[in-house]
Amino acid sequence: MNAPEFYGVDEVDLGEQITLQAEQSVLGGVVGLGAVAYDLIAGILKAGSFLDRQHQEIWSAAEAAILAGEDVDAIVVMKRLEGRVEPRYINQIALACGSMHGLKVHAEIVASAAAHRRLAVAARQALGDVDALDLTIEQRLARAVGRFELVLDERVDSDPLPVESFAVEFLDELQDMADGKVELGRETGIPRLNEVLAGGWYDGGLVVLAARPSVGKSSFAQQLALNQARSGWPSAFIGMEMTQKELMRRTVANLGRVPLRGLKTGKLSADEFSRVPEAMEYLRDLPFYLDYCPGATLVQLCAKARKVVRKHGVKFLVVDYLQLMQGSNERQDRRVQLQEITRGLKQLAGQLGITIVLLSQLNRDVEKRTNPRPTLADLKECGAIEEDADIVLALWDHRKGAIDEASIKGLAAIKGRDVGQGEMALHFDGKYQRWSESTESLSNPENALLRGKPKRYPDDY
Repeated sequence: MNAPEFYGVDEVDLGEQITLQAEQSVLGGVVGLGAVAYDLIAGILKAGSFLDRQHQEIWSAAEAAILAGEDVDAIVVMKRLEGRVEPRYINQIALACGSMHGLKVHAEIVASAAAHRRLAVAARQALGDVDALDLTIEQRLARAVGRFELVLDERVDSDPLPVESFAVEFLDELQDMADGKVELGRETGIPRLNEVLAGGWYDGGLVVLAARPSVGKSSFAQQLALNQARSGWPSAFIGMEMTQKELMRRTVANLGRVPLRGLKTGKLSADEFSRVPEAMEYLRDLPFYLDYCPGATLVQLCAKARKVVRKHGVKFLVVDYLQLMQGSNERQDRRVQLQEITRGLKQLAGQLGITIVLLSQLNRDVEKRTNPRPTLADLKECGAIEEDADIVLALWDHRKGAIDEASIKGLAAIKGRDVGQGEMALHFDGKYQRWSESTESLSNPENALLRGKPKRYPDDY
């Protein structure tokens, strides 16, 4: 193997020359000075950051030795590489570039060049997506957006900081909370739920709302989103089962106290009909957005979420529901697909700084028990749901009302990070799709679920 010389202007263009010389400087620092140099730049670079394949090999060998607690020099690196890189070149780098001076700046040059290359690759691949005529235009756009998102995902984490670095900010924030200057969270519109969630909704959180079919999770989630919008926080509801027209009916029924059944049939009294334009007028300035996306993939959903956050500043997003979403690879086991989706949505919530409420079904086992209160074991199909969610809320029927009666639902936080575990009763007026807190006790056996009673309307739940 011929030993490569240090790169000069005659061998590569000026941009690559600067990058390659920066790579040599960085590697010289690590090979010549060992852990002290590595610690300075390890949060900026990784093996894939280097343009030259031999530089990738040298970095990987030096990093492995340092992490194993060995003293690193050119000989140690040569031994680990076992001839994959010319020893003379390794020695040349160590002797000529083993300096701390400018090391971090040179590492940032290497990292920036790597990001530029990733962006260029993503752009070429996105251009290729344009001609993927077997896909719809929406799928092609979603795939292209996904490629650019991966460019950001390749970033190396920043270095850990000493705890004292956070002390002043922590104390100031604590004092502001004590003085009432800081809002703990965005209130849910349900006082008891605010208590359970330690103040309300927080940015970056993935909340799973789980229930059996026909219990009311879609309706309840829409109520939560409406509460946010009415408080001035832009909210969105992405449905994969109900169309925008169906969601609109429920919204008008809720805000105008207009019977949902009448909105579907047109059979409304004069008073009920007069409340429709009032609800529509209220809706005009409400920051609430509806979308229908049947069988969406994670990439498509992420693209929609980024767009609605960018255009409208959405802070609260409902996804209805997990089991209707598609994985990126249909040949994969369904559990693997769902795991990909839940983890992707958790990452998305953090990246966008929003709250995502993901609806999910429960399995049939909950219906076989005398106690209808769900547990984490009842989550359907995928253990990753409970692993990735910050909070899991479970909804169940406590008492179903007859045709013109309200129902009582149970709601429990069955998993929560930094939140209180508890349960509460909710009042559901299905006629108007309205939810509120109930004073009824869930522990009273006389109020247990009355089985066999008919649902009020087919679409109430």
